[in-house]
Amino acid sequence: MTLRCGSARQHRRPKISADGSQFCSLMIPDAVRLAICSAFEECYYAMSISELENQLASAQERVKELMGPKATLEEKLAAFDVLALAQRALAAAKGDEHAVPYDIGFKPEAAVSEPVILQTDNSTILTFSAVQKKADGKYHEVGYGVVEFDLCMLTKFGYPNDEARPGHPLFTKGLGDYGVYEVRNSSWIKQKTEQNRVRFPNTPDSTAKHFIFTFHDSTFECIARALRASLSTEPYEKLFAEIAKRVFV
Repeated sequence: MTLRCGSARQHRRPKISADGSQFCSLMIPDAVRLAICSAFEECYYAMSISELENQLASAQERVKELMGPKATLEEKLAAFDVLALAQRALAAAKGDEHAVPYDIGFKPEAAVSEPVILQTDNSTILTFSAVQKKADGKYHEVGYGVVEFDLCMLTKFGYPNDEARPGHPLFTKGLGDYGVYEVRNSSWIKQKTEQNRVRFPNTPDSTAKHFIFTFHDSTFECIARALRASLSTEPYEKLFAEIAKRVFV
């Protein structure tokens, strides 16, 4: 069985086995792998719920098959990509909350993320050690990521770390390690809206976004209208002082 993405564009799409095994065995550059993921995602979102459940089961089996020592890193990464796509697509089809990658141009460093939150009633800024993908396809240290949230209403910071993250409710719905995500159909946002309607019954559905940053030793989540991300190579003491001036004005 192969997945095809619509007759009008079939000739331009890769043929990929239903469990992702053909995709997972390809020794291909990371950029190409991500491009194929995008094509694969289009296929998924055109499927019925029963078809998506079958795809998810196949992707889960494929991950189990590749956990042995013979599988390459490329094969394992590709298998997890396919699994995450299947998880997100099924959750979206059911109207459930799910996490999708949110591109800010860089991501948390895996080994020592060093996240710091500075927050008041009016300002919320997150910093962390950042890595960025370069032309060689590898991630390189690029200093500190600085993320400022616009109209941040709620935050969570701390548990779980990367080892305990499989217990997070969204881990089986697209959430991964050492990345930045947006939660679609967020139950946390819905909870906030319902809570506000107790006092203000005409509160409209929220247009805010639920963001998640997954670090080595912690996880950060917030509800905010938007975010602005930048990089800094300043010594952290100087960077912290500059941020503190912006937060505590």
